[in-house]
Amino acid sequence: MILKINRLLWLGAAVALLQSGVLYAMVRQHASILRDGTDITLLSEPVDPHDIMRGDYVVLRYAISTIEAGKITGTRPAKDGPADVYVTVREGDAGAWRFAGASWQKREDVPSGEVQLRGRTEMFANAAADSQLRVTYGIERYYVPEGEGRVIEDQQREHRIEAVVAVSSEGDAQIRALKDNGNVLYDEPLY
Repeated sequence: MILKINRLLWLGAAVALLQSGVLYAMVRQHASILRDGTDITLLSEPVDPHDIMRGDYVVLRYAISTIEAGKITGTRPAKDGPADVYVTVREGDAGAWRFAGASWQKREDVPSGEVQLRGRTEMFANAAADSQLRVTYGIERYYVPEGEGRVIEDQQREHRIEAVVAVSSEGDAQIRALKDNGNVLYDEPLY
C-alpha cells in the first residue's frame, strides 16, 4: 500500500514538474523575443472586445494583415488550409514599417533594412491573383487593464495607434508596446 502511494506521489511530482517546464518554456520564448528581437512599428486599427476570463483586450489589424495573393512568391503549399506565409517589411514614412514582399517559403536572402515576419493564412488554393488573403501573426490581440480598451478605441478614431513589435530571427513576433502619437500607452515587461 505504501509503495503504491509513493508511486502516485512520484507520478504527481513528475506531472507537476513537466507542466512547470512547459510554462517556463512559453514565458522564456516570449521574453527572448522581446529581449533579442528586432523592433518594428506597425500602424494599427484596433477594435475593443472584452473577454470574460481575461478582461479587456484590443484586437489589432495591420496593413500587412491582408495580402494580395498574386504578391506572394514561391511555390504554393500542396494542400489548401492553414499555411505559413513569410512577409517582409521595411521602414517607411514617419517610422512605420510597410509591406515589402511575401513568400510561401522562408527567405534566406532578406535585404538589409528589411525584417521578415512569419504569418499564417487559412485558405489560398482557389484564390485569384487579385484576391486578398487574411494573414495573422500572433500579434492581433493585446490585453489591457479593465476598462481601458474603450479608451484606445476612442483614441483610434482620432489618430492611429502604433504597435511596437519585436521580431525574432525566425520571424516570430511579440508586441513590445502600444503608442499613441509617439507616447507609450502600454509597455510589455519581459516577465
